[in-house]
Amino acid sequence: MQHGVLYGAEPRGLPLNEKILPEYLQELGYSNHIVGKWHLGSFKKEYTPLYRGFESHTGYWTGHHDYYDHSAVET
Repeated sequence: MQHGVLYGAEPRGLPLNEKILPEYLQELGYSNHIVGKWHLGSFKKEYTPLYRGFESHTGYWTGHHDYYDHSAVET
């Protein structure tokens, strides 16, 4: 994951056994929300923000969406 980008249908993402900060905070009773692009994988629901410690997500799951003109071009 260090030398490229994840495309929408690409079958990989941050491994599920890698715990991220929101998951730790959720265990401590914090309410976690994310706004923006999610670049850690989205090919299965378990890789998306709501399954990685966030209660809500406003944004896109991949990096090919433009917030200015709302275009979505994946090269």
